[in-house]
Amino acid sequence: MSAFLSIVPMLLLIAVIATAIVLFAGIISMASDKKFSPAFRNKMMRLRVALQGVVVILFLIMVFSSALTAN
Repeated sequence: MSAFLSIVPMLLLIAVIATAIVLFAGIISMASDKKFSPAFRNKMMRLRVALQGVVVILFLIMVFSSALTAN
């Protein structure tokens, strides 16, 4: 378990970067009307929401694990 907790900050950073990339890809696809289909835009926004969920879960794991080890 401690091996997983030691890589959580790195996973969190990767998830935040991935979320930002998907967010900007979604914004760019919405800005250029004719190049991307509405299905692609919807897929990008759903992926962003899923990645944000992963970020929140990893952040909570990191916070609670550090609170448990501090006591």
